[in-house]
Amino acid sequence: MSRIDELVTEQVANGVRYVTLAEVAEYSPTRVDASRLDKTSFTGVDNLVANRGGRNDASYLPNAARLTAYRRGDILLGNIRPYLKKVWLATGPGGCSGDVLAVRIKASSRRNLTPKFLYYAISSDDFFAYSMQYAKGAKMPRGNKDAILNYRIPIPPLEVQREIVRILDNYSQLEAELELRATGSRRTGQGGSSTR
Repeated sequence: MSRIDELVTEQVANGVRYVTLAEVAEYSPTRVDASRLDKTSFTGVDNLVANRGGRNDASYLPNAARLTAYRRGDILLGNIRPYLKKVWLATGPGGCSGDVLAVRIKASSRRNLTPKFLYYAISSDDFFAYSMQYAKGAKMPRGNKDAILNYRIPIPPLEVQREIVRILDNYSQLEAELELRATGSRRTGQGGSSTR
Protein backbone atom coordinates (compact mmCIF):
# COMPACT_ATOMS: atom_id res chain seq x y z
CA MET A 1 0.00 0.00 0.00
CA SER A 2 1.41 3.39 -0.99
CA ARG A 3 1.70 6.33 1.39
CA ILE A 4 -1.13 8.10 -0.41
CA ASP A 5 -3.37 5.02 -0.06
CA GLU A 6 -2.55 4.90 3.67
CA LEU A 7 -3.46 8.57 4.06
CA VAL A 8 -6.70 8.11 2.12
CA THR A 9 -7.63 5.19 4.39
CA GLU A 10 -6.86 7.29 7.48
CA GLN A 11 -8.90 10.26 6.21
CA VAL A 12 -11.93 8.50 4.71
CA ALA A 13 -13.56 5.98 7.04
CA ASN A 14 -16.10 4.49 4.64
CA GLY A 15 -13.88 3.99 1.61
CA VAL A 16 -13.13 5.93 -1.51
CA ARG A 17 -13.68 5.49 -5.23
CA TYR A 18 -10.71 4.39 -7.36
CA VAL A 19 -10.59 5.20 -11.08
CA THR A 20 -8.16 4.71 -13.91
CA LEU A 21 -6.02 7.70 -14.76
CA ALA A 22 -7.74 7.79 -18.17
CA GLU A 23 -11.08 8.50 -16.50
CA VAL A 24 -9.86 11.77 -14.99
CA ALA A 25 -6.79 12.78 -17.01
CA GLU A 26 -5.31 12.69 -20.50
CA TYR A 27 -2.06 13.42 -22.26
CA SER A 28 -1.91 17.05 -23.35
CA PRO A 29 -3.62 17.33 -26.74
CA THR A 30 -2.19 20.79 -27.48
CA ARG A 31 0.96 21.77 -29.37
CA VAL A 32 3.32 24.72 -29.22
CA ASP A 33 5.82 26.09 -31.74
CA ALA A 34 9.39 25.48 -30.58
CA SER A 35 10.27 29.05 -31.55
CA ARG A 36 8.09 30.25 -28.65
CA LEU A 37 10.15 28.31 -26.07
CA ASP A 38 13.33 29.15 -24.21
CA LYS A 39 15.47 27.33 -21.64
CA THR A 40 12.96 28.09 -18.89
CA SER A 41 9.91 26.83 -20.77
CA PHE A 42 11.30 23.85 -22.72
CA THR A 43 11.33 20.58 -20.80
CA GLY A 44 13.28 17.63 -22.10
CA VAL A 45 13.82 14.39 -20.22
CA ASP A 46 17.40 15.54 -19.49
CA ASN A 47 16.31 18.48 -17.37
CA LEU A 48 13.75 16.57 -15.31
CA VAL A 49 15.56 15.63 -12.09
CA ALA A 50 15.56 12.01 -10.89
CA ASN A 51 13.80 10.91 -7.70
CA ARG A 52 11.03 13.48 -7.90
CA GLY A 53 13.60 16.28 -7.93
CA GLY A 54 11.56 18.62 -10.12
CA ARG A 55 13.07 20.39 -13.07
CA ASN A 56 16.16 22.38 -14.03
CA ASP A 57 16.31 24.87 -16.88
CA ALA A 58 17.16 23.22 -20.18
CA SER A 59 20.77 23.25 -21.36
CA TYR A 60 19.65 23.06 -25.01
CA LEU A 61 16.63 24.04 -27.06
CA PRO A 62 14.42 21.61 -28.99
CA ASN A 63 15.26 20.54 -32.52
CA ALA A 64 11.63 19.84 -33.51
CA ALA A 65 9.34 22.52 -34.93
CA ARG A 66 6.29 21.70 -32.77
CA LEU A 67 6.14 20.09 -29.37
CA THR A 68 3.57 18.96 -26.86
CA ALA A 69 2.38 21.99 -24.90
CA TYR A 70 1.96 21.90 -21.15
CA ARG A 71 0.42 24.37 -18.76
CA ARG A 72 0.54 25.13 -15.06
CA GLY A 73 -0.84 22.16 -13.11
CA ASP A 74 0.08 19.51 -15.70
CA ILE A 75 2.27 16.67 -14.44
CA LEU A 76 5.32 15.98 -16.59
CA LEU A 77 6.73 12.44 -16.54
CA GLY A 78 10.04 11.33 -17.98
CA ASN A 79 9.01 8.34 -20.10
CA ILE A 80 12.48 6.88 -20.63
CA ARG A 81 13.74 4.71 -17.76
CA PRO A 82 10.70 5.19 -15.49
CA TYR A 83 12.72 3.82 -12.56
CA LEU A 84 14.51 7.19 -12.44
CA LYS A 85 11.24 8.70 -11.12
CA LYS A 86 11.47 11.91 -13.15
CA VAL A 87 8.28 13.84 -12.46
CA TRP A 88 7.40 17.52 -12.09
CA LEU A 89 4.23 19.49 -11.38
CA ALA A 90 4.42 22.31 -13.94
CA THR A 91 4.48 25.78 -12.42
CA GLY A 92 3.88 27.54 -15.73
CA PRO A 93 3.32 26.93 -19.44
CA GLY A 94 5.82 25.47 -21.88
CA GLY A 95 6.57 22.65 -24.27
CA CYS A 96 8.12 19.24 -23.81
CA SER A 97 10.02 16.71 -25.88
CA GLY A 98 8.50 13.44 -27.03
CA ASP A 99 10.24 11.60 -24.18
CA VAL A 100 8.21 13.57 -21.64
CA LEU A 101 4.51 12.89 -21.05
CA ALA A 102 2.35 15.86 -20.07
CA VAL A 103 -0.57 14.53 -18.00
CA ARG A 104 -3.49 16.97 -17.75
CA ILE A 105 -6.65 16.72 -15.66
CA LYS A 106 -9.67 16.56 -17.95
CA ALA A 107 -12.00 19.56 -17.88
CA SER A 108 -14.81 17.29 -16.62
CA SER A 109 -12.70 16.25 -13.59
CA ARG A 110 -11.27 19.60 -12.50
CA ARG A 111 -14.00 20.07 -9.88
CA ASN A 112 -13.18 16.69 -8.29
CA LEU A 113 -9.39 16.45 -8.51
CA THR A 114 -6.60 18.85 -7.62
CA PRO A 115 -3.34 18.90 -9.63
CA LYS A 116 -1.18 18.56 -6.52
CA PHE A 117 -3.11 15.49 -5.32
CA LEU A 118 -2.78 13.92 -8.78
CA TYR A 119 0.94 14.76 -8.71
CA TYR A 120 1.37 12.89 -5.43
CA ALA A 121 -0.71 9.96 -6.71
CA ILE A 122 1.45 9.49 -9.80
CA SER A 123 4.78 10.30 -8.22
CA SER A 124 4.45 7.42 -5.76
CA ASP A 125 6.80 4.44 -5.71
CA ASP A 126 3.78 2.27 -6.53
CA PHE A 127 3.16 4.22 -9.73
CA PHE A 128 6.76 3.92 -10.91
CA ALA A 129 6.84 0.18 -10.08
CA TYR A 130 3.61 -0.20 -12.07
CA SER A 131 5.09 1.77 -14.98
CA MET A 132 8.21 -0.43 -15.01
CA GLN A 133 6.02 -3.56 -15.15
CA TYR A 134 4.72 -2.43 -18.54
CA ALA A 135 7.86 -0.69 -19.84
CA LYS A 136 9.34 -1.88 -23.12
CA GLY A 137 13.04 -2.25 -23.86
CA ALA A 138 15.95 -3.50 -21.80
CA LYS A 139 18.72 -0.91 -22.01
CA MET A 140 16.51 2.19 -22.18
CA PRO A 141 13.04 1.03 -21.05
CA ARG A 142 10.20 3.27 -22.13
CA GLY A 143 6.90 3.52 -20.25
CA ASN A 144 3.82 2.21 -22.01
CA LYS A 145 1.52 5.21 -22.52
CA ASP A 146 -1.64 3.10 -22.67
CA ALA A 147 -0.76 1.16 -19.52
CA ILE A 148 0.03 4.39 -17.65
CA LEU A 149 -3.51 5.60 -18.34
CA ASN A 150 -4.83 2.35 -16.81
CA TYR A 151 -3.12 3.06 -13.47
CA ARG A 152 -5.76 3.34 -10.72
CA ILE A 153 -5.83 6.30 -8.34
CA PRO A 154 -8.11 7.17 -5.41
CA ILE A 155 -10.50 10.12 -5.70
CA PRO A 156 -11.33 11.21 -2.14
CA PRO A 157 -13.41 14.33 -1.45
CA LEU A 158 -11.61 17.62 -2.19
CA GLU A 159 -11.17 18.50 1.50
CA VAL A 160 -9.43 15.14 2.02
CA GLN A 161 -7.24 15.72 -1.05
CA ARG A 162 -6.18 19.08 0.37
CA GLU A 163 -5.39 17.57 3.78
CA ILE A 164 -3.33 14.77 2.20
CA VAL A 165 -1.45 17.32 0.08
CA ARG A 166 -0.76 19.38 3.23
CA ILE A 167 0.58 16.30 5.05
CA LEU A 168 2.75 15.22 2.11
CA ASP A 169 4.04 18.76 1.53
CA ASN A 170 5.08 18.96 5.20
CA TYR A 171 6.69 15.53 4.98
CA SER A 172 8.59 16.54 1.82
CA GLN A 173 9.80 19.74 3.46
CA LEU A 174 11.01 17.90 6.56
CA GLU A 175 12.72 15.30 4.37
CA ALA A 176 14.51 18.06 2.41
CA GLU A 177 15.63 19.77 5.63
CA LEU A 178 16.99 16.50 7.02
CA GLU A 179 18.86 15.84 3.78
CA LEU A 180 20.32 19.35 3.88
CA ARG A 181 21.45 18.85 7.48
CA ALA A 182 22.94 15.45 6.65
CA THR A 183 24.81 16.94 3.69
CA GLY A 184 26.09 19.76 5.92
CA SER A 185 27.20 17.25 8.55
CA ARG A 186 29.12 15.22 6.00
CA ARG A 187 30.91 18.35 4.77
CA THR A 188 31.89 19.64 8.21
CA GLY A 189 32.34 16.38 10.10
CA GLN A 190 30.20 14.33 12.44
CA GLY A 191 28.99 17.19 14.62
CA GLY A 192 27.67 19.38 11.81
CA SER A 193 29.68 22.41 12.93
CA SER A 194 32.69 23.80 11.12
CA THR A 195 34.13 25.45 14.26
CA ARG A 196 36.54 23.44 16.39
